[in-house]
Amino acid sequence: MASPSAKHQTASLFGVLRPVTSNVSLAGWLAAGGMGSCGKHFPGQGFVEGDSHHVIPVDKRSLAELRADDLKPFAALAAAGMSAVMPAHVVYPAVDSLPAGFSRVWLQDILRGELGFDGVIFSDDLTMEGAAGVGNIGARADAAFAAGCDMVLVCNRPDLADELLASLVPPVQPELAARLARMQGQGTPDA
Repeated sequence: MASPSAKHQTASLFGVLRPVTSNVSLAGWLAAGGMGSCGKHFPGQGFVEGDSHHVIPVDKRSLAELRADDLKPFAALAAAGMSAVMPAHVVYPAVDSLPAGFSRVWLQDILRGELGFDGVIFSDDLTMEGAAGVGNIGARADAAFAAGCDMVLVCNRPDLADELLASLVPPVQPELAARLARMQGQGTPDA
């Protein structure tokens, strides 16, 4: 693998090399102020060239490389009680052929199973090009729910939001109410 570009090194510096405790501290400060935190974009997208608004990016690193770099902040934040996660519309072919937001491997096996995350998983915007490979807006929502997303987002296309709402049959999600309750602000800022 070629060495990462300066852009990637910067992403690595801020995502991994800077002490993970600063990320956990930020989450703690947000919680103290009554706000939940959302980690994005799981499992990390600092090593891709493309913007998932316009293309379907691919990260060819191995799972071991991803564990050594990108997963560390998410693991620390999950352990600290992070409220929500938004997965990336990035394909990691060494792990799964689907983008992370449509992958049970990423969302159920790794995020929930290995990292122990029990907060809300919000899809990234399903109108982005990075989600297009899954099908129409209904298929995208179904795939995101099947992978483990609790909520799906349709942000920039009101026509597609209307189309999805007209046909959406939300899955039964017995744990969603408790996850949403944990997202609500629990603290108040110190005076």
